Amino acid sequence: MKTRILSVAIIMFAMVSGLFAQADMKETMAMIKKNLADSKEKLKKFEWIETTTTFVNGEKKSVKQNQCYYSLDGKLTKVETGGSVQGKTPGGLRGKIAAGKKEDMADYIKAAIAKVHAYLPPDAGKIQQTFEAGKMAIQILEPGKKFKLSFPDFNEKGDLLSISVDKANQKILAMSVTTTVDDPAKKVVFDVVYSILPDGTQYASSTTLDAQAKNLKLVIENSGFKMAAGK
Repeated sequence: MKTRILSVAIIMFAMVSGLFAQADMKETMAMIKKNLADSKEKLKKFEWIETTTTFVNGEKKSVKQNQCYYSLDGKLTKVETGGSVQGKTPGGLRGKIAAGKKEDMADYIKAAIAKVHAYLPPDAGKIQQTFEAGKMAIQILEPGKKFKLSFPDFNEKGDLLSISVDKANQKILAMSVTTTVDDPAKKVVFDVVYSILPDGTQYASSTTLDAQAKNLKLVIENSGFKMAAGK
């Protein structure tokens, strides 16, 4: 009899714990979507500098900067402000081969950067859909406070979006994406660190993309935030 009562108690405890966990995750999901929406709207008041540094085989190849701001129609606008001078290409056949490789790498870098921006900020609707489909995975970083939520097949089959959150302080901490650029067999990973402006606006302060198959690393940093003219 005691064993039966204990078994029922355990089952009831598991059910109640499950309900609390489900409610907790719903609150966390709501927080993520709210932060993404609020940050996107608040950033429209600012202008800032985006710096993209390219490394190939561990060697710094270029540094490019854009001034970023939102136009009156709400579109993000980027104006190139300068960058490092590229190395000279040798002449002759060797030069043609080097130029071809350089052009291929430039195309890949362009596609990689576009891929990063396809995920930032992540679509709140897709986040909700993945959650409702029961495909979201949860990793507890600090019980009751910090979690890492993973969303498989987020933008395309085989990719993975992960978001680390500080639920206690209602903030997004970081984000990571595993995806591909030009070859489904060759994964690329990019990690995003979130920071907070004085007014509480969250933004992606640093994004590092690692494409090991290409021996390529891109570091995109956003800095120098100030109120945009006329806002």
